[in-house]
Amino acid sequence: MSDTDNPQARRHGDNRSAATLVIDELRTAILHNRLAGGERVRQDAVATQYGVSQMIVREAFKQLTAEGFLKAEPRRGVSVAVLSADEAWEVSQLRALVECQALRWAIPNMVRADFIQCQDVLDALDAASSVDAKISLNARFHAQLYTPARRPKTLELIENLRMNFERYLRFTWEETHHSEQSQAEHRSILELCKIRDTERACDTLRKHILATGDLLVESLNASQRL
Repeated sequence: MSDTDNPQARRHGDNRSAATLVIDELRTAILHNRLAGGERVRQDAVATQYGVSQMIVREAFKQLTAEGFLKAEPRRGVSVAVLSADEAWEVSQLRALVECQALRWAIPNMVRADFIQCQDVLDALDAASSVDAKISLNARFHAQLYTPARRPKTLELIENLRMNFERYLRFTWEETHHSEQSQAEHRSILELCKIRDTERACDTLRKHILATGDLLVESLNASQRL
């Protein structure tokens, strides 16, 4: 019997689809600050809002907690995780370590098509006007840089860290003009990749990631003093 003929398999698939929908909707609401840091998120209310079971909502909460968007506390329920300067610093350090290693593996495998694709993304990023577009294109540029590494576990880890860091990056790019400096650094990294200068490319990438983290920590600390 195929999965399509199996009612239990169909129900399992439906549950996964419903959970994915709830995860995506809640993540988007948090990223766009429709659900603010520290705000309680009630399981029964979310289940009612999306017309799903509380079991599906629990699965969604578990995933979003693992991603760093929600925080679960005993006897206090679930709330939106508050942006933390300490966490921003830690994730920046991790990103610098993992992404630089991915780039080191990627550069020897890069071909002309990789450079063209990266350049096209940077050109689109120059023309982007919305923060949403800039965030998406920024993620695409970095992903295309690392894809030639052909290290799926590393790329998966990078994607998880990027997803966790997106709230912070959005805060930085909405509150500052860092995207302009970021673009200049992107172009420098790409040019170094083209000439196969692995050491300088990785060093420039490391500084690029850490500078973003430092700016974010500074901005978060300043906002908390207000």
